[in-house]
Amino acid sequence: MAKLCFDTAIQINPKNSSAICALGLYHYESGNFKDAKYYYNNTLEIDKNSEWAKLNLSLLEQTSGNYSKGLSLYEEREKKRCLLLHENLKHEQIPELKDLRFLEKNKSILIIGEQGFGDQMMICLYLKKLQSLNINISYLINEKLYPFLKNIKEIDKIKIIKTISEKEMKTFDFKIFSMSLPFLFHKKKIKRSKLKISNLSLNKNFDNYPSKVKELLSQKKIFVALAWSGRNSQVRNSYRSIRLKFFNKILDNSKLNFFVMQKISNKEDLEIINNTKNFHDFSNYLNDFSDTAFLLSKMDLTISTCTSLAHLSGLLYKKTYLLLSMIHDPRWIKNNNGILYDNLKVFKQKELNNWHHPLEEINKLLRHKNNS
Repeated sequence: MAKLCFDTAIQINPKNSSAICALGLYHYESGNFKDAKYYYNNTLEIDKNSEWAKLNLSLLEQTSGNYSKGLSLYEEREKKRCLLLHENLKHEQIPELKDLRFLEKNKSILIIGEQGFGDQMMICLYLKKLQSLNINISYLINEKLYPFLKNIKEIDKIKIIKTISEKEMKTFDFKIFSMSLPFLFHKKKIKRSKLKISNLSLNKNFDNYPSKVKELLSQKKIFVALAWSGRNSQVRNSYRSIRLKFFNKILDNSKLNFFVMQKISNKEDLEIINNTKNFHDFSNYLNDFSDTAFLLSKMDLTISTCTSLAHLSGLLYKKTYLLLSMIHDPRWIKNNNGILYDNLKVFKQKELNNWHHPLEEINKLLRHKNNS
């Protein structure tokens, strides 16, 4: 139906750049990269400044293996979008650093966190490398991440901030938008660092939670953290998220205790959780990421779709099973970008919108380990 609508719009107006780009997106999500590229380039012929076409073409190029070209296209994004996370941020007075060759020791750099929570956590891999170069770095992040990241001893030379005044702005030599770091590192052929956050960096303890939480986590079972969906505002959320009822075989394993590690957004999910004896709802205890990190540190395994929990579990070096759609975020393609987290194992769709195979793989693996 979506394709029919786009085709009809183009028949009415062959120069309808939005409909042409949307048709490209349809083909991209279907795995038809050649057709997708044709429509994206057609969009840019009509509107050479179409950010939507450039962003989608960037993802396509990275997914297709043209990593350098894809990152270069992504640099043409409208970077002011990050201001949605940092309202009224007046950063114009700070020059943007667009090449790490001009990075000098003792310079002060403001890294402006962009996009979602997972993106901002992933950037810590790049910051750890930068801190070894004797640069004064401040990282401006979302307030939900602040209580967690500010205490991380492994990046203690990075100043973690959630707000910044105009006076403080004047102290920086350069700024870097956080999602430009993969491009800047690739351009200068610098490799990001590995980062393993120890439990000593977590500033929570059981005193912060009801006795029920401590009792649950004192049981002698295997503990599994679970996140099946991301925030609805994310453009590709419908592709990366899984309906909770599809986990029924996995949840039907009495030797495991499962714990909700995300916010619950609908009644159907809540009913499944309440009707599953070994599935425990920790969503009410997740006030910020210091809560999530502490509770996650008590888990034996994380099962997550492409959400912030996968990044957090990766940084905490927890064993992690990552569920990916057939067409997914190119950052997880190790041939392009290397391995983000060594402790993460990917379970990927074989068919578009069909989660049966990856979920069955995980189910068999969990049951085999229980019986061995």
